[in-house]
Formats: sequence, structure tokens, C-alpha cells
Amino acid sequence: MSPPLAVLAEFPLRSPQGTAHVPHADAAALAEGLCNGEVQVHYQPVVRLADRRPVMVEALARWHRPPVPISPTRFVPLAERSGLARDLSVLVATRAASEVAPLWQRLRLKVSVNLPLGELLLPDLPAWLRRALRAGGLHPAQVALELTETTEVRDRSALRRALLRLRRAGHRVLLDDVILHDDRSWLFCLPFAAIKLDRSLVERLPSDAHARSEVRRLVRLANRQGKQVIAEGVSDRRLWQAARALGVHHAQGYLVSRPLPAEALTEWHGQWRGFRSPA
Repeated sequence: MSPPLAVLAEFPLRSPQGTAHVPHADAAALAEGLCNGEVQVHYQPVVRLADRRPVMVEALARWHRPPVPISPTRFVPLAERSGLARDLSVLVATRAASEVAPLWQRLRLKVSVNLPLGELLLPDLPAWLRRALRAGGLHPAQVALELTETTEVRDRSALRRALLRLRRAGHRVLLDDVILHDDRSWLFCLPFAAIKLDRSLVERLPSDAHARSEVRRLVRLANRQGKQVIAEGVSDRRLWQAARALGVHHAQGYLVSRPLPAEALTEWHGQWRGFRSPA
């Protein structure tokens, strides 16, 4: 199902810009896909490690360009390079609002939406987000934003101002894709609500003492600052147990669930709550 036309009409799709390094046909295909319903949204659940309670879903764009799906590792950077990042972000936020809001009363699941740095810094972000969410019936406090790793942060002050602006608007902002020896470690003291440990770091926890030491440090720092730590890529019981033993707050990954269409979340929720704890 395509996003509500009344909502997307407020955000007319722009022609691809800055396509010098992007084949025009690829950018045009993505623009077409955003308009005609080829880009869908799936949701990957996040659960609390202490009691397994589902707390959130991450909204993930999926592009099926007949005859085959296009990997997000291809089309998300393409959107950013071709001037379509705003259009992709609007579509995901709008779709998430319309699909997750009806499940709120039963599941109480918040939703997170990925945003590149360029979009996060724009002063009009809270305004267009508010319009996109209002149509679906979600409030800003129900929608977190995840800062992706695709662009280097050069202006710490500008990012701080953006985070505070979004906090005032009611949004939590998460720092995504934290790796071992992350050269963005200076960002940890900015007013993010949570940091997400990259799968590459989480997968090292059972066997790598240095990785465990680093995660302990991050958890201590997060606890002092009132932040949360989310482990991505938790695909088996060993990783669940390792993350929980280190004090990590939440888990996301294939052990919990693969990304699901919205209509499958209610069934997943019931099954997950009925399963014996992975720990």
C-alpha cells in the first residue's frame, strides 16, 4: 500500500539533484519507485534484555524493483547522493506513522526512523516530521530518530543544536552503528538518548575480551548520562547472554526477529511473549 496521497502531497517529490556521480537512470528509477509504491517499510523489533519486553521497532526501507529487490546498501546511499534523501525519509516516516499507530493500543511499540546527518541538521526537520506523523496518529515521543553513519560529523556545535532542537520537539535521537575503536567516540557526550552497538562489535563479545571491555565502558558511560545501549545483530543465545551480562539494555537481531511487515507484528508479539527466555 502506498503512503496516503493527502500526506505525500505536502512533500512533492523533487527531481534528482547532484547526480554527477550517480547514473541518471538509477536516480530516476528510485524517484519513480518512491512515487509508485515500490519502496515499502519493514519493522525490526527491539526488546529489553532484562525482561524480554518488546519496546520498539526500527523502520527499514525495502525497495522491490521488479524483478528483484534492491539492497538498502545500494539504494540508501543512492538516495543521499542523488538528492532524494528527504523524499525517502518522508516516505518512511509517513508509512511508519500510518502502519504503527493502529497497533499502539495493543502493542505499545515505539518506532525509530533512520536519518542521514544532512537531514538531521536541517532546521525544518521537526516541522515536516510533525506533519508526517500527525496524519498517522503518532506523537513525537513515540518516534525516535537514528543518526546513520554515512556522513562524517564536522561541526559538533551544529549537531548539538540539532539534537537539542529535536529533543524540544519531543524526539529521542539514537547514535547508530557504533563500532570497536569508533572514531566518533567524541559524539558520545552529545545529547543522544541511546547508542546502538554495530553488529560487528556485538559478534565479538563472546570471544574478544577487548570488545567486552569496550562495551562495559560504553554501558557505564551511558548509565552516567542517562542513555541506553542497544545491541544490534543479536542472532543467537551466546550474543544475547554476552550483551546482557555486560549490562546492555536492549537487543535487536535475528534471534528476536527479522524485519517484518506491519501486519505481522501482532503475531510476532504474541509468539515472542510466549517463548522461553533466550537467557
